[in-house]
Amino acid sequence: MYLNDMCGTGGVKLYRIHEENRQGILLAFDDYAANSWEAHFDLFDEYDVKATFFVNAAAPTDFCYRAQKRGHEIAYHTMGHMNLREASEEEIYEQAIAPIEVFKEKGINLTTFAYPYGAYNEKLNEMLQPHYKILRGAYFGQVYCKDDMRKGFVESMSLDNINYESREDYEMRITELLEAVKTHEGQVVSVYSHAISPGGAWCVSEEKLTFLFRKAKEMKLKFYTYKELQKPSLTGQLKAWLGIDSGQ
Repeated sequence: MYLNDMCGTGGVKLYRIHEENRQGILLAFDDYAANSWEAHFDLFDEYDVKATFFVNAAAPTDFCYRAQKRGHEIAYHTMGHMNLREASEEEIYEQAIAPIEVFKEKGINLTTFAYPYGAYNEKLNEMLQPHYKILRGAYFGQVYCKDDMRKGFVESMSLDNINYESREDYEMRITELLEAVKTHEGQVVSVYSHAISPGGAWCVSEEKLTFLFRKAKEMKLKFYTYKELQKPSLTGQLKAWLGIDSGQ
């Protein structure tokens, strides 16, 4: 009986480690296009996609609670989409730090932050890292080891229409990015858009999202929220105990 229990427990742990090592994608949406986001919740569910919504809001909205209930993450993007590189320290506090407590009092813990316009510098990182576990940029796609995601800052690639010459260009670049993620266990990449709409520069269409979802499913990639990767992993704990640097 004891041996069976041990084997069962070991099997669960091995499964957990296998799941932790699955390569994946961090999908995010910025600003506040709640109607277009929520209209696609069923599509997300169909492909087992969890997303992170970086909202501009002074306090949680009804959308925030509904998204969180569906398993998505609510993260922050400043109160008024301010370029923090052009802000005073007082404005940075009002726009990016003070709202954390407001959200917390209303039941939502903000632990991830995306810079509006992708505008950041080392000084901003130093100011915000004590308040957020992960800060996100917006300039390019970079493959990360999941354990390294906990070190504070990640870059992200835009899915917005303005960045692609054609549907074929989009599909080629997405395929290349996902193939890069698949090269090693435990790797992830961050991508983002704004609204979900068939037209417009700063949005991604349902068809393009569906291509991403189908390609990820075909390649057995998992969709993560940023908050999921902020939890200590079994693999990361083991490496720390053995004194192994996870690297990238």
